[in-house]
Amino acid sequence: MEPSKAALLVLSAQQGNRRAFETLCEAFYQPSWRFAMKLSGQRACADDICQDVWTSVAKKLGQLKEPSAFRAWVFRAIYRRFISQKQGESRFEGSQPEQAYETPDLDTSLSILTLINQLGDDERHCVYLFYLEQMSLRDIANILDVPQGTVKSRLNRARAQLRAMVNEEQAS
Repeated sequence: MEPSKAALLVLSAQQGNRRAFETLCEAFYQPSWRFAMKLSGQRACADDICQDVWTSVAKKLGQLKEPSAFRAWVFRAIYRRFISQKQGESRFEGSQPEQAYETPDLDTSLSILTLINQLGDDERHCVYLFYLEQMSLRDIANILDVPQGTVKSRLNRARAQLRAMVNEEQAS
């Protein structure tokens, strides 16, 4: 959905137009769920995160001051909820191993998504938002609560790591 249409729908939803809010949900729920899934690596966790965030979005939409920032606002809420949940798990599940992405065997699959999943969290989140969700550096910086320069550095580091992984696999 183009940003100007989304901004108009946000304004309309803020005025109480239920259909406008439903349209926003239809357009942005799936991308936000995919982001939660990429962060958590677990369907149930992604479902929980999205349910919590979209319930909050419904309640707090009137507080959004920049309707054009709706997408980034939702993604930032997803990211913050994930971080909060992750911190809670590490606090209360001391003896349980932390759930993480499975690291696929490179011999089995050379897909780019497999390689991306092997990046560190910071780089993987930036790559996902920039390349797969096609977000701007500014929006990514806002979502992850870091400066734009940090996003650029993480993307450059991720590109270098991906290049090295591909070269390593081709050499063997």
